[in-house]
Amino acid sequence: MSSLNETSSLEITRPRPSTYLTDAYYSELIAWRDEAATYGPATQADVVAECTSFLNYEARLLDTRRFADWLDLFTLDCVYWVPAAPDGDPRREVTVSFDDHRRLEDRIIRFETGFAHNQEPGRRLRRIVSNVEAWEADDGLSRRIMANAHVFEARNAKPRSEFVVGLDYWLARSDESIWKIRVKRSQLINSQDGLEAPTFL
Repeated sequence: MSSLNETSSLEITRPRPSTYLTDAYYSELIAWRDEAATYGPATQADVVAECTSFLNYEARLLDTRRFADWLDLFTLDCVYWVPAAPDGDPRREVTVSFDDHRRLEDRIIRFETGFAHNQEPGRRLRRIVSNVEAWEADDGLSRRIMANAHVFEARNAKPRSEFVVGLDYWLARSDESIWKIRVKRSQLINSQDGLEAPTFL
């Protein structure tokens, strides 16, 4: 387990300019998003089981604020994308979040400063992940996961909040044969209704 006081991806990679967000990257991202409609039933039971375990682990890291460990689940050329519109293109339209690796580092460091006002008063989170479907590419180098999440947030002296999210992941196999997140796309079902600054990742 790592923390901000130990060697982690935050220590190893900071600062890292985001040179990978090229037009080709964006085009590949949109093509990947649009392919979601072509997937049939998930029939690889072992892949689904492994990916379900992966998502449960990710949820536990986020709910217990182990953000450095969570960041270690991502590739260095990752994107964490929360679109405002279901079919929006981040090159042309506003997003709720569109974070590359460096922006994720910045966000996590800000959370740990104690001066992130949208993290106060203290909050408690639990998320339920369900409807997990997963497919592995024929070459064994990438996986796609689709799932739903129901996020519950309790904050001192604040009303309880709930969020329902459609999740879509692009996993890539690293050189060490470890699966990492290249793209995480989180579609809030009420993203077009007007939102306060999201207080959870």
